[in-house]
Amino acid sequence: MPIPIVDSHIHLFPESHLPTLAWYGPGSPLGSQHSVDEYRLATSSISTTADTADPTYLRGFIFLETDRISSVEEAGEGWSHALDEVSLITRIITGTPVAGEGHRDQDRHLCLGFAPWAPVPGGPAALQKYMGLVRERTKTDDVWKKLRGVRYLFQDKPKGVMLQDDVVEGLKWLGREKLAFDLGVDARLGGSWQLREAVEMMRRVYDGVKEDEKVVIVISMFELADSHYTSSPISLLVVAVVIQS
Repeated sequence: MPIPIVDSHIHLFPESHLPTLAWYGPGSPLGSQHSVDEYRLATSSISTTADTADPTYLRGFIFLETDRISSVEEAGEGWSHALDEVSLITRIITGTPVAGEGHRDQDRHLCLGFAPWAPVPGGPAALQKYMGLVRERTKTDDVWKKLRGVRYLFQDKPKGVMLQDDVVEGLKWLGREKLAFDLGVDARLGGSWQLREAVEMMRRVYDGVKEDEKVVIVISMFELADSHYTSSPISLLVVAVVIQS
């Protein structure tokens, strides 16, 4: 029996969506289509079904939001690009591509789960409204059930944002809704203070919360921790808090 492999963190985007990505610019090394077709090509050496003589097979992937142009406020383009990304992953899961998007009906089984962007600093009120719009974009229960959490990048935000009351209450709301949180911090470029602040944020988020309502926090791309700090008490405490959640 081959061992299934789940690719637990990938980003997909068609070329037509490039202008909506916050990090995109002329000459970007990722400035081309990276969709399921490209993903299949990159993983072509491994079977995607259990009916193989190989020791492993690719069961599928977890899609993480791709840092669209967005803002906590809904007005203007604040939520529109992130919601369009939800529509994209919905089409991938349902096997209903738009021409040129780089996926097809036979790819529908590959997406095992996804975590879209969400306006976490907006607190419970903004999250509840936004997730209602996400629910509309997913269209079917089968797609909605694959939404396992949300993601928000604090790595480019100023000091103190993670400790705002709305952030703490927003994360508590996610816990009550049984949604995980993918936390984006970058100690390497942003500074080790981001790890310290994340630890304090977690303390506040978990303080006084019933065990079955504690949000599961995943540190997104932990390799962004500065190698100088990887064995420090700060880094170890972050990992410990996540495990205890």
